[in-house]
Parts: sequence; C-alpha cells; structure tokens
Amino acid sequence: MQITKMSSLSFFKVAKYSFRRTGEVNYANCPRPHFCMGLILEGEGFFYPEGNLKKQPVHVVPGDIIFVPITSRYVSKWNGNPTVSYISMHFSFTSGCGISEHNRFVLQKVTLPDFDTLKEKYFYALEHYNGTESESMQVLSMFYSILGALLPKLNHKSEKRIDQRIEKAMEYIQLSAEQELSVPELATLSDMSASHFYALFKKEVGTTPIEYKQNILINRAIRLLLSDTTTPIEEISESLGFSSSTYFRRVFKHITGKSPREYRKTVSML
Repeated sequence: MQITKMSSLSFFKVAKYSFRRTGEVNYANCPRPHFCMGLILEGEGFFYPEGNLKKQPVHVVPGDIIFVPITSRYVSKWNGNPTVSYISMHFSFTSGCGISEHNRFVLQKVTLPDFDTLKEKYFYALEHYNGTESESMQVLSMFYSILGALLPKLNHKSEKRIDQRIEKAMEYIQLSAEQELSVPELATLSDMSASHFYALFKKEVGTTPIEYKQNILINRAIRLLLSDTTTPIEEISESLGFSSSTYFRRVFKHITGKSPREYRKTVSML
C-alpha cells in the first residue's frame, strides 16, 4: 500500500462519550459508515456482533481499544460503576485508498502497551483535531501511530474468493455509483447475459447489483451527514444522484432502519 493512499482520509472525527450506570446502543440494523477505534476509560462494554445476544460478546474494560470495522452491525451493552466513558476516533478512507470493508476485519478488542501514553494521545486528539494546522498534523501523527500499532494485531474474516467478473462489476459500481446503472450494462461489462450476471452477482455478493449500489451510496450519504451537520438532506440526496429526496429517504431508512435526520443524531456512539 502506497503512503499517499493511506493518507487519503475521507472522514475523521474524535469524540468523547460518557453516561452513568448502564446503557445500550443498537446498530443491529444500522451498518456503521466508518471505522471506529474506541479507547475505554471507565466502565465495561459488551459487543454482540450482528446483534446476536446468544453469542459470546467482545468484552472491553478500561485500557482496551474496541475496533469496529466499517459496515459492522452489532449491539453494545455498557455497565458503569458509576460511569462509562470512552474516546473514539471515527474514520474512513476514500475509495481505493487505505483500509476498507474489503479488508474483512472483524469487530474485536486490542490492548496496546503503555495505557497512559495511549490515553494522552487520545485526549490530545480530542482537544485539538479541529485546531491549528500544526495541531491537526500532530493529531494525524497520533492517529496513524495508533492505527499502525493496531493493524498487525487485527483479525480478519475467512477469505472468500469472488468470481473475477463480479469483482470487476463491483469495482465499476463503486466508481460510478452516483450515475445511472443498469443490470444489462453491468452484464455487458462482465461478458455475461443479464440473467446470468444477475444470478451470479447475487450468489457471490449476497445482494443484487442495485442493492449493492444503494449500500455504497447510503454509506457515502452517512459520511456526508456526519462530516457537516448543516448540509441539507436534499443537497446530499442530489449530490449522490438520487432522483428525489423522498426516494433517498426511503432507501436510507430501508438500509439503516433510521431516517437521515435520526441517524445524524445518534450514530456516533459505540
């Protein structure tokens, strides 16, 4: 991976979250639009991937970093004695750069050495990520040093080989998602009949080509919603090529379980 690609952040935010006693955050039907690296300061958390409360959760305590991959779905439950608090770095890279959902990371915890130094980096990032150019560079330096220390420790889902023709179509959809795309057009690109392409795409990817495109667009919409909370919903809808803001809202709620406005208010927490 080239250094210039790894520096192509499309979204970055640092925030601290605190609440007393107990709490629950439900993203079982709401895929995360970015990666999260959350440093636990107080209390303990239990993360249930895919929202399956019957499976063994990922248990985090002070000093742990919870790593949440982009597109993750889960439920987190928190206990404080009396307070839960954590600082989270939320981030994503531009398409084709850095790490992405194609790395197939799993939701997991990582414990790095020297908690005091790690905490200092997180607090500095929290206080200065919207600061001067010099402070912002320091924040980025700290972010990359933490991410660089995490990457070798991260586990991946088992590799699934996808038909190269379907991979080619997926890459094309990612690059052209804001444009009008049709199954016959994608099938021609993949040297298949429309019916064969549609069936193979759904088998390999788990969604239809149009659903895949919609998921890409909604993830981009979420990043826009969070990066500038003043941007009107209608403007975001238009920039992503939706035929109307009404259709955009309907697709958004179908995929995330929330309206764009609701998502904007609630999505940042772990």
